[in-house]
Amino acid sequence: MRLPPVQQRIVTAEEMAALDRATIQGAWGRAAVPSLKLMERAGAETAKAIFSWWRDRGDETPSAGPAPAAAPKRAGAVGGAAAAVRRFTGGGSVVIFCGRGNNGGDGFVVARHLKSAGFAVRLLVAASEGDLSPDARVNHLACEKARIPVTFLPEPRAWSEGSEADDAAGSASFLVDALLGTGSKGAPRGAIAAAIECALRAEKPIVAIDIPSGVNATTGHAGTPCIRAEVTVTLALPKAGLAIEPGREHAGRLIVADIGIPRELIAGQRPSHLLTSGGWARPLLPERPADAHKGTVGRVLFVGGSAGMMGAVALATESAYRAGAGYVVACVPHSCVDVLESRVPEVVKRGVAETAARTLAAGSGDAILAEAMRADVVVLGPGMSRHPESEALARALLELLDGPLILDADALNAFEGHPIRRARGPLIVTPHYGEAARLSGKSIADVARDPAAWARKFAADSGAIVCLKSVPMMTVVPGEPVLVNASGNPGMATAGAGDVLSGTIAGLLAQGMDPPEAAAVGCYVHGLAGDVAVRRMGRRGLMAGDIRDALPAALLALESGALDESE
Repeated sequence: MRLPPVQQRIVTAEEMAALDRATIQGAWGRAAVPSLKLMERAGAETAKAIFSWWRDRGDETPSAGPAPAAAPKRAGAVGGAAAAVRRFTGGGSVVIFCGRGNNGGDGFVVARHLKSAGFAVRLLVAASEGDLSPDARVNHLACEKARIPVTFLPEPRAWSEGSEADDAAGSASFLVDALLGTGSKGAPRGAIAAAIECALRAEKPIVAIDIPSGVNATTGHAGTPCIRAEVTVTLALPKAGLAIEPGREHAGRLIVADIGIPRELIAGQRPSHLLTSGGWARPLLPERPADAHKGTVGRVLFVGGSAGMMGAVALATESAYRAGAGYVVACVPHSCVDVLESRVPEVVKRGVAETAARTLAAGSGDAILAEAMRADVVVLGPGMSRHPESEALARALLELLDGPLILDADALNAFEGHPIRRARGPLIVTPHYGEAARLSGKSIADVARDPAAWARKFAADSGAIVCLKSVPMMTVVPGEPVLVNASGNPGMATAGAGDVLSGTIAGLLAQGMDPPEAAAVGCYVHGLAGDVAVRRMGRRGLMAGDIRDALPAALLALESGALDESE
């Protein structure tokens, strides 16, 4: 599988901590960088980003006009960034909320640089002075020397409504969140939680340093309470939790500050997460030869449908055509053929044996297997229903079908309480959180708390390629990094969007793409089609058919290379 380049990596909290340690200890033959110097770099670069954001925001324009460009600096030096900030003449007042650890230490450094840039700065610390980490303690003393007001408030009641902290936050131009860093886990407690509530109550713009306090840097899970930042200045590399909802929404606009982590250290660490992009997906698309005909660009078989659920089959089959497949067949209950005929005339229909409830019957197996022998890929599940006989058929077909197979919708539900394992050919599964929970015996909340971990474990246990309908979608191939989708939008939260996804993946797979690449690129194209549809129609009222209809335009934009320049 051709993975996105390392430049598109996002890191977990553990990976970032390892890179910090290696930099401080001087790994790979490079000189060690003292932790205090790394903190100084982080604070200086964050302050520079904050000043640029505040100047461009325009709420309180700095009196000296546009900021000059930073002076050239030696590799590993911080003088250029710091000196550039010192030359700025800023405006406005800022209150920086600090914790006791190194994220709070970064806040102390930011305070010094913002004061040098002309801001009125005040520090509120949700800890006692004696609890500060060693590096934070050094930078606290530097703030005192610079005569920056620092108030230690270790008790939660000191942050309550009407308190001194509450008044200070309410009168500030903006706030800086330096309470918790990437190493924090679980919901904030005590004075930290009270400080977060105080910051939210002020209803002022918030800049978070590295990650909004309360967001898990690895999973994106947001504890209660949790900072909602307008901007997050993340240090060295984007954190995985800032690319996954709800952490992505809490982060606001993301700015990555280079703090001097050696590039060879980053390149030498195997990534656990990568972001997909148009520049990565475009060369993976199947070529369309000049002499192509319907028999050479892929044949897809869909198996599913039931009374009242034929729309799912219609959406999925047409999406396969829209993604480029040349010939699409649908095996559906006999009495449902006419319904599908009226919806999608281009699809070849095969009526098969049905139950009294007008769902797929066990006796349809032979006809389905015969049709599957002529297909390049089979999609099992759209609109299939949860009738016991249909579910038993789905489990039997998993064992009998050869070649690439996509399990979607009710075919996934058929395996509730039954393990999924296939040795006869590639398997792709496309669960949403509810289906994922049923497949694993977990709650939906458990899956949502760490969707990447769920997908990675399920892929390892089942051998399947997992396309998890998280926000954003994730593709996990056993043994490979998690691919986090960079396309898509909230307007796609609509019934039937998953049927469009399975059809899109099937259409690409039938044209000869490798299954892992078809799965990941299919997710990207599906999200891109949603983005095209939203630009045409807006987020509210978007329907799955709009996503399906936008697939050709999305593929055209991707193939043309028009997306590359914006990435």
